[in-house]
Amino acid sequence: MRTVPRIVGARWRGEGHAARQQPCCDALFLPRPSPHLSGFVICDGAGGTAAVARSAQLSARAGWWALRLVRRQVARHQRRPAQECHQQLQQRFLSAFWRGRAPGPIEDHTLLACLWDRQCVVVAQLGDSCLLLRRQCRWQLALPPARGQYANETSFLRPNIRPSNLGLWWAPAPTVEAVIGFSDGLEAAFLRDQEPNAPLAELVREAHQQHLGWRGYPDWLAHSLAEPALTALSDDDRTLVVAAR
Repeated sequence: MRTVPRIVGARWRGEGHAARQQPCCDALFLPRPSPHLSGFVICDGAGGTAAVARSAQLSARAGWWALRLVRRQVARHQRRPAQECHQQLQQRFLSAFWRGRAPGPIEDHTLLACLWDRQCVVVAQLGDSCLLLRRQCRWQLALPPARGQYANETSFLRPNIRPSNLGLWWAPAPTVEAVIGFSDGLEAAFLRDQEPNAPLAELVREAHQQHLGWRGYPDWLAHSLAEPALTALSDDDRTLVVAAR
């Protein structure tokens, strides 16, 4: 019997990369389906080379492994001061990430990871990929996207990254009704002045509930990312992940 929502996600190579015959540099990791555990990791690579794409893929897998380890630590830290708790968990995540990452190229990329089990929802975020949550029928950001001095500058997951740059968030699972994760190619669609575009999020949630269980749903979701209304906002790679009760 399934006790957590099923997560469905898709990627679309951006028109800019396609025109230059470059690979999609958004990596999406969806773990093997389980009735008691759902989750995903998005790593958005900066650039358009095969090395960037491979680096993002390796990091997406390592991000899932690290988040599962942090999840086991969350319950042990809940009675400790929030700041001290976050600092230790940030360090644990990064240590586990680099320890578990397979050998390969290390290029600039962001990270957004989400784990949903029977007890809680845990989110790790570094950079400008974002997660929207629906709680008490209202959409909210789990964590604000990172911002740099320039419009196209963000934080990247590098070996020398400071633990304080990693955002962590968690809440009891029964309080979360739905999540929508996306790379920055969809930021202009889902965020307005750093606030969730609630009407669009509701349309996505309703479409997810309608199509869930249909074998062609992932392909349909991928092709929906090529809609003209989205391409008019960004020619970057676009990744979208949805889960709802």
